[in-house]
Amino acid sequence: MKARTRALRGKTTSAPSQAAPNHVTAAKLVRVRLVLGTSNSSLGLVLLIVASWTIFGLGGSGFLSSFNLYSVGQLAARDAVLGMAQAALVVIARMNLAVGSIGAICASLLGYLLVSASVPLPLALVAVCVVGILASLLMGIVELRSGLSSFIVTLAFLSAYGGAALLVTGAQQYEITSKVLNRLGNGSLFVSSLCPLVAVALVCGVLVWLLYTRNGLGWRMLAVGSNEQAARVSGVNVRTVVLASYAISGLLCAIAAIMESSYQLNVNAGVGSDWLLPSFIAPVLGGLALTGGDISVIGILLAALFYDSLQSGLTILNVPSYWLELAEGLVLLVAVVLDQLRHSRRRSARYRPTEIVAVLAEEPVA
Repeated sequence: MKARTRALRGKTTSAPSQAAPNHVTAAKLVRVRLVLGTSNSSLGLVLLIVASWTIFGLGGSGFLSSFNLYSVGQLAARDAVLGMAQAALVVIARMNLAVGSIGAICASLLGYLLVSASVPLPLALVAVCVVGILASLLMGIVELRSGLSSFIVTLAFLSAYGGAALLVTGAQQYEITSKVLNRLGNGSLFVSSLCPLVAVALVCGVLVWLLYTRNGLGWRMLAVGSNEQAARVSGVNVRTVVLASYAISGLLCAIAAIMESSYQLNVNAGVGSDWLLPSFIAPVLGGLALTGGDISVIGILLAALFYDSLQSGLTILNVPSYWLELAEGLVLLVAVVLDQLRHSRRRSARYRPTEIVAVLAEEPVA
């Protein structure tokens, strides 16, 4: 522990022993701050959720009904997984503009395998996840080979994948009749107001949380996002980290496509057309810095719940659709501004990548 403390604080072995307790506390605090990303953002989101539910519950008839809460949970679960898919690249200071197009490919493939090819559900789900990973990995390979930014690369694949999905399927509608998927997307979990998809989102959240807290790869991702050049000099294989991040993002996009297919049941290449904005709102409003280097799974889950609660509440209040679109843009704008304010405040106190890698060297890699 003393060695780890000295690595975190950049001290030599001559550091006074009486300061060790403070150093240990600092090490624990940075671990909590970088990984859980918690604190003020999550608390603020909890207050926003409570306030919005109170306002909409009093002002909008039916907002707190079992049916509406079920619908909010259904959408929030999907948006939370979308937020994690975006966060997988935001953590390393990149972005994935093609989340919706990957979702279109995965949903169309799922429909084709289940309806046209009569493939067993488990095999179809595995195939969809593999395709999501490969589709995202291809973008990572192009970025690394070309040297272009993730913005340009994923923007190009946004059109390419979307067009390919329409071309291959011919905009065909697939009516999924799987009872298992139907129970997943439209069944109930313990109570009638809770969708089973919420459990899927929570499981994904736990796995993502474990990645960044119990796995050396997660710490390397944080280091690359904080300062890629410093991480490379410190011995981190940046190419491997980038490809792993793209793969995780693609897998989560595939899971989100399966989730949406499970409650829509009628899917086509249009799935994912409205994914881009929610995929950014969840991580940014949840406390992630667009500049990379930190993660907040709790924040993503809460932000998705707040975002969909806001959408549902405004709809119940009969707010016109164009005001809903304006509200989406304003939420994202506020989230970005808050991100800049948080980033400027944390800049002086943030640990350097070499310090993270120093701790990483002592962490067991799962």
